[in-house]
Amino acid sequence: MDDFEITQPTPEEIRELVQDSGLSRATASNLVHASRRAWDKWTTKVDSQDHRAMPLAAWELLLIKTGRHPRFKEV
Repeated sequence: MDDFEITQPTPEEIRELVQDSGLSRATASNLVHASRRAWDKWTTKVDSQDHRAMPLAAWELLLIKTGRHPRFKEV
C-alpha cells in the first residue's frame, strides 16, 4: 500500500467536498453520523470561537462515502 495519510481538513476543504458532491449540509452530516450543530462547528472559520476540528475518522468516512478516498471505496 502507498503512504497515504489522512490529514486534518480545513473548513474550506470540507465545504468544497460537500458542494462538489452535490450534498446538503444535512445530508453530509447524516453521512458521518454527526449532528448539524457539530457539522456547523466543523465548517465555520478557523478563527471563530465556535470552530471545532472535524475528527479524522469523520473526515475519512466522508471521503469514502463520497467516493473521494484515494484508497477505499464504499461497498
